[in-house]
Amino acid sequence: MARMDGTTLRVRPQGDGIVVLELHGYIDHETVHRLDQTIVRLVDAGSSAIVVDCSRLTYISSDGMGVFLSHLIRIRRAAGDIKFCAMNREARTVIEAIGLSNLLQVYPTEAEALEAFRAERRQRAAAGGEDEQEQKLRIALEPQPDERVAVLRLSGYIDRQTVDSLEQGLTRALEQGRPCLVIDCEGLSYVSSSGMGVFLAYLQKARARGGDLRFCRMREATRTVMSMLGLQNIFQIFETEDEALGSYAALD
Repeated sequence: MARMDGTTLRVRPQGDGIVVLELHGYIDHETVHRLDQTIVRLVDAGSSAIVVDCSRLTYISSDGMGVFLSHLIRIRRAAGDIKFCAMNREARTVIEAIGLSNLLQVYPTEAEALEAFRAERRQRAAAGGEDEQEQKLRIALEPQPDERVAVLRLSGYIDRQTVDSLEQGLTRALEQGRPCLVIDCEGLSYVSSSGMGVFLAYLQKARARGGDLRFCRMREATRTVMSMLGLQNIFQIFETEDEALGSYAALD
């Protein structure tokens, strides 16, 4: 148990690499670095499945949620996860305000969060070794009746390990002579800054060929990354796929 200036962290191992991390009190700018150190120690010790019990958490700042986000990506690369349970209204407000509500998994109780981990492990075992890369990022390129246009459907995560696959998908559209691309982000849970860099590079190539790159059905987590990088005014974002496809009619 680690005490953090009025805040207490308690780690309860559950076996098979699953741990429960209880948060008591406040997580703010004065205590967040100790939370970070605790998670680092858990991950280094081989705990890739962490349930964060928020039932005794009084307050968490955006910095605290940022710590969880930074470790979440690393842990998910290792086929693990961080799941939250018993989160109060104030904590939910923080994750909604910073655009993480669609990225984080929150359960009403600790028992439900633990069972979710165990169910996922049963599914992976039943899948018999499905390719890890396919689990992380799936790409489907769908040509449209207009020979210039295609829809690129994305699901999963875009990070350093999958960004090459994204670049290959975008390049394939160009090679097919379809520089007008709609990126369907409904299944996209996370995109890193390097992923946004690939989109930006493709945008320049597409516009050089008379096309463009337009997004639709984008989750808040992806919008947040785009906003943090100052790209929200560079790309066009539409609520629906039909609206994004229809926007290309103006190029006629």
